[in-house]
Amino acid sequence: MRIVREGPEEAKFQMAPMIDMVFLLLIFFMCASSISQTRTLKLELPTATKGVVPKERPDRWTVNVFADGSLYSGDRPVTVDDLKAEVQQRLRETPSTKIYLRADANAEHRHIKKVLNAMAAIGVDDFIFAVFNPSETGGEP
Repeated sequence: MRIVREGPEEAKFQMAPMIDMVFLLLIFFMCASSISQTRTLKLELPTATKGVVPKERPDRWTVNVFADGSLYSGDRPVTVDDLKAEVQQRLRETPSTKIYLRADANAEHRHIKKVLNAMAAIGVDDFIFAVFNPSETGGEP
């Protein structure tokens, strides 16, 4: 009996899975880019040439204090009591919560002291104070 051998099968490139992967990657990057957009309020931060700006603040609660004394939790306006309640709730869920305090360079110390006293009253004692380091940005705020 004679066995007929066929030549080697030509390799084929399947386009459908590649197209699927491209669309999945496109959707992933579209979602990831909208999630990663951080909304920060415009403040004139105090200048500190020796200050180090943290790249990531994973367990930090951002508090903004403007020159007029207005207080923001992230990008929402709050009172000191509201801020205290929010951070206290967060401390129950995540005990390692720390504060990232962004205060305007022209803010009076008494406004910042109110925030520090309120956070100390609920047990927060780890703060990072935001500063502007002109050497990291080429001298432009």
